[in-house]
Amino acid sequence: MFRTGQPVNYEEVYDGLKVRLARADYRHAMLHLGAQDAGENVAVEFLNRTCLIGPDGVRAVDGGKPDFTVRIVLAYYILHGGQGEPAGRWAAYRDFKDGAFFHGAFSGMVENNIAEHFSGRMSELEEAAAALGGRPLEAGLGGDFCCRFPALPRVPLALVFYDGDEDFPASARILFDAGAPQFLDMECLAVLGLILSDQLTGRQV
Repeated sequence: MFRTGQPVNYEEVYDGLKVRLARADYRHAMLHLGAQDAGENVAVEFLNRTCLIGPDGVRAVDGGKPDFTVRIVLAYYILHGGQGEPAGRWAAYRDFKDGAFFHGAFSGMVENNIAEHFSGRMSELEEAAAALGGRPLEAGLGGDFCCRFPALPRVPLALVFYDGDEDFPASARILFDAGAPQFLDMECLAVLGLILSDQLTGRQV
């Protein structure tokens, strides 16, 4: 599901998900996924933006059309059927079962993108993070800047950023709540990190 230069393929994936959304159990989403009742739809907060998911698909309350990656991840979040509470501890993507398959792409396209974009520009990173609902995180994770994002109601993300200096380049780590695989498969979790990277660096609305 990583960017391939052929977005029409992803629109076809999304069209297939819309068929499933037309017959989805939205009661489960309200009981177990932190979704809110919105008539025929449910409302979900996604990186400081309210989105509606329902029989007609995914759209934003503000009237904008979310990027296809956002629409796909939100559809899967509702359809995956996860339940439970966040684990309350952080894990790297590679630490998850089957995470190794996407780890190389995840590190390069997500973490390295953030590190390169914000090297020497930490104040801009702080502003970009705040605009997405990010809040400073004191969890003993290290870094020059550490932030928690309420990406999805049951799937928070954390960013640990080390700015570069004359000896070491900037680096970034994206961490997931350890219970995240209950709510999204590994490919969707990778794409969730990609969305955060894109939105932080201004690539995606």
